Amino acid sequence: MGKVKKTMKKIGRQIWELFKGSIPAALMYFCAGAVLLMLTMKGEDIVYAWDSAKLGWTLVCGIVAMAYNGLVSYAQGGNAYEMLVSGNMKRVSAAQYGEGFKISTHKEAKEYRIWKGFAVGAFCGLFTLIAGLIFGINQTKINTVFEEGGAWGVGFGVVVIACFLLSGWSILPFFYLNASGYAISYFLTCLFALIPIAITGGMYIAGAYGKRNKTIRQQELADKAAAAEANKPKKINYGGLPGTKPKKRK
Repeated sequence: MGKVKKTMKKIGRQIWELFKGSIPAALMYFCAGAVLLMLTMKGEDIVYAWDSAKLGWTLVCGIVAMAYNGLVSYAQGGNAYEMLVSGNMKRVSAAQYGEGFKISTHKEAKEYRIWKGFAVGAFCGLFTLIAGLIFGINQTKINTVFEEGGAWGVGFGVVVIACFLLSGWSILPFFYLNASGYAISYFLTCLFALIPIAITGGMYIAGAYGKRNKTIRQQELADKAAAAEANKPKKINYGGLPGTKPKKRK
């Protein structure tokens, strides 16, 4: 029973660390959706039809969110690699001496693993998936707002606005395209959840290898400097007495 409890606690800690890692990128995607909503639905007379301005703002908001996602994931990969090195040192010490180094900053749940970047990205894409499913299931009801006199109820309207805020960068383009008569299924927006998964997973791995390569280069430079210092000819101090210094060739 104790072993099961310990395993469940370890799994829970791992899930919590993965979720925390997804928060910065997820917040940026939320901001992208909120900004896109404000920019494309401003004014009293809202025009739902798709146009070049909406396309431009969609690209800007989406690219900024994805770029930030990549930068954060790259940094997380580098930090995870450093945590892996600390963990390896601790485990080697435990194998040799029966106890590990006391590294207060080390947390096993934060160590680098290839799959962790994709898991963090899955948390980021969860809201995109949920929003896509809600819109896909209620597509007919959502499209009634485009009809003359059509409107949503208060409760359902709140749900729609919440989806716009949480994943507007993926939902709003399809919403405006449907307003223009394209009749695209909102279920297709679920595929956008793959974007943060791919970006986070790829940049997380790249960040870990980037930190590893940087560490190796620094160690090689340090080794070269140490070798050069060891091979450097030592000057002999002959003192200041006459005749103790070798004669210089003219």
